[in-house]
Amino acid sequence: MAHASAPATAPKPPARHHRPARKITAITASNVFWLAVGYGVWAAVTTRHEHRMTGWNVLYGCVAGIVFGLLYLVLRQITPAIPRVRRALVWAVFWGGSIGYLHSLSHQTLYWSVILGLILAASAYLMAFYHFYTREVPTDAHLRETRPGAGAGSATTGQAGSAAGHAGSTAGHAGSAAAGHAGSR
Repeated sequence: MAHASAPATAPKPPARHHRPARKITAITASNVFWLAVGYGVWAAVTTRHEHRMTGWNVLYGCVAGIVFGLLYLVLRQITPAIPRVRRALVWAVFWGGSIGYLHSLSHQTLYWSVILGLILAASAYLMAFYHFYTREVPTDAHLRETRPGAGAGSATTGQAGSAAGHAGSTAGHAGSAAAGHAGSR
């Protein structure tokens, strides 16, 4: 009888360990909605330039709010996979650029809008970096602590390594206990 051999399968590539993207909850959606509304209203009122509100101002505010809200959601989804320093930089660029742009709508000089955006970006960077640094457990391999004298890979051996170590230590204790009894006879 001939046995059918199993089809050959290609080996799987090693799994990448990234932080999962955040889920969009009702609270997140509500916060994004109100941030986008606030941004859109600010843009609509600023483009009014001391005239009465027109439909174009309202349309501009709606488009600006939608773009701001979508960009915020996209950044919120992709930034958990970025290291802390770069993630803080991404959020600093987002907040500094968005507020600098809104200030440029008020017919101030471009120089002053850039300066205001840079000041806000620097403060947003410091706040975001502090937030990420104090509230996250580092997951980078070079930050893991290893015990002195432990073998290679002891920090990542997991359950199997600890079970084998426990079995070896149990055998060692049993052997020393047996030797202790044998020596007392």
